[in-house]
Amino acid sequence: MTELKFHVDESKCIRCGACIRDCAPAILEFDPDSEYPRVIPGAEPGCTRCQHCLAVCPRAAVEIFGRDPEESLPGNAVPDPDEILSLIANRRSFRSYRHENLDRVTLDKLKDMLRFVPTGVNAHSLHFAFIDEVEVMDSFRNYVMDRVAGMLAEDPDNPFLSRMERYRRQFIEGRDVIFRGAPHMVVAAAKEDSPCPAYDPVIALSYFELYAQSLGVGTVWCGLALGTLNYFPELMARLKLPEGYKAGYCMLFGPTGLRYPRATQPDPAGMHSVE
Repeated sequence: MTELKFHVDESKCIRCGACIRDCAPAILEFDPDSEYPRVIPGAEPGCTRCQHCLAVCPRAAVEIFGRDPEESLPGNAVPDPDEILSLIANRRSFRSYRHENLDRVTLDKLKDMLRFVPTGVNAHSLHFAFIDEVEVMDSFRNYVMDRVAGMLAEDPDNPFLSRMERYRRQFIEGRDVIFRGAPHMVVAAAKEDSPCPAYDPVIALSYFELYAQSLGVGTVWCGLALGTLNYFPELMARLKLPEGYKAGYCMLFGPTGLRYPRATQPDPAGMHSVE
């Protein structure tokens, strides 16, 4: 396990105990001699690496893992709730993209954001495979279209086509049913022995989608892409996922000229209160 490097700047600490109270594994205590917070001797392995001790300190007195609290993003920059609701309500699945690369500044912002997404048991063991260049995306797209065209001509009962039956006509017309003309794709992969490998990729891409759309970038969840990658192992191999990782879900994204002037009007969600 990585050394915690837990340090309290005694010139700043007011001994409020916030870091101790907020420590989920309860490995912090007041040092009986100095009366400042410390890691309980022998308790280091219990740390979940959440860094809440660093985040909760009102005086930026706590360091951990060598992180300087003064370099953290401010914790008081909370958007207006109505703006958050509007972002959620106006989230759309985009299936129309411009055939061009997203600008590098925006792409880098999207990639950097992923370090903040939550994971089960704070494992943070996800890995993301990005297709950054439209030319690479086109090579995936063209490969699949060529294989599908061959199946339609020579093997119309192929299991892959059977699962895609509702799209058969569009395949015949040569439409990019699977990748929707998107210039980019991100595949979220989880370590197979991580605590929540089935859920962490979906959680991460949910955050990715909202942030992307706040930046004016179109996105669409794509189970068809994941199914295609699983059916054609040679394509999955091109992703070069680390050993022990499994693709959890795919999201297509990129610049789009399409805009939705208003939100949809979905029916109320089914719910009840438990007594």
